[in-house]
Amino acid sequence: MENYNENVLKLRVREQKLKEELEYWETEFKPSGNMGKWGRQTRLDKLKTELADIQKDIQFHDSVYLSNEIYKQWKDENLTN
Repeated sequence: MENYNENVLKLRVREQKLKEELEYWETEFKPSGNMGKWGRQTRLDKLKTELADIQKDIQFHDSVYLSNEIYKQWKDENLTN
């Protein structure tokens, strides 16, 4: 279970960093010219894709954890002697 928590913690830290970087590229970065606009949009697309993947992984880990907890509770209620 500790490994699970470490994995989720790492994912959440990475998610937070990506959100901060995405905020910078959306609001603070000012492109100059068409190449700057293209580079900015490319970076935004990559960040959004990576953020979506990490959020999907976090959701998966959370659902597995919840399923395990539900199973443990069911097992305790139904299989105790």
